[in-house]
Amino acid sequence: MNMKTQHTNFRGGFTLVEMLVVIGMIGILAATLIASFQHVKTTARQTQAQTQVSEVATSFNIYLQQEREWPAVFLEATEMTADVCKAFEKKHLLDLNMSSTNGLDRFGMLDPWGRSSLRKNPKISSADAVLEDGRKLSDHRIQYRLDLNYDGYVDGSEGSPKGAKIRASVLVWSRGPDGRDAESQPTRFPGDDRLSWNYGQSRGEK
Repeated sequence: MNMKTQHTNFRGGFTLVEMLVVIGMIGILAATLIASFQHVKTTARQTQAQTQVSEVATSFNIYLQQEREWPAVFLEATEMTADVCKAFEKKHLLDLNMSSTNGLDRFGMLDPWGRSSLRKNPKISSADAVLEDGRKLSDHRIQYRLDLNYDGYVDGSEGSPKGAKIRASVLVWSRGPDGRDAESQPTRFPGDDRLSWNYGQSRGEK
């Protein structure tokens, strides 16, 4: 007796549902990777800003030790303008790039967020240039306040953050990615700013 063998033919490939599941999984993985990358980039810039702030504070202190007083150019500003940077460059105290065409410090010392904007828009011709999010490039200059009377404190009357009196010859900080002093947002202070001093110090003497 002849037995007929039946063969079932299967069509190769994926069904629509399987394709949608695969696409969904790829989308989830991509979103996770992008979020991780953003976190790593943010952390890296915060670390760079903290290092930058510490180096500037150290350079101010070395300058004071060498000269015994603050030069006029330091007293005329409260942020790292191009003129302040040039004063440090003459002393070889900071690694600066003051090239007039593409130097990252040609408008003053910018924090990592400001430098990133300048790299993306190298044709920017002024520190007052408005960036895509409405901030000015100058909002990302490194900030500082000096001990003006050489008593070992930066006094609140000298414009230190939160009006505090802090034991230091100089306070230096980066305003962070938003380009604003976090003291204007008390619930977040010091928030995303990077400081050269321990924030707890600013709650001491008034």
